[in-house]
Amino acid sequence: MSSHQDELLLSLQSSLRNALHTFGPTSVQYANISKTVDEHMAKTALQALTQKHDGSQTEEAKPWGGRLVFRVKGQ
Repeated sequence: MSSHQDELLLSLQSSLRNALHTFGPTSVQYANISKTVDEHMAKTALQALTQKHDGSQTEEAKPWGGRLVFRVKGQ
């Protein structure tokens, strides 16, 4: 994880703790921040797997931009 991602995760975790203590575990605020933390962790894990698989190339270094679209064939 890059230092930027580390800092973002620390900030999100701090916000999550603050929302928990301020609004409680069943609040909309807590749920929204928790979802954001989960999405950030999933994105980070996916990037780590992609970099491991691709030989650590970043999206900008790939000629096709690193984004592929998969479409399911119609029935």
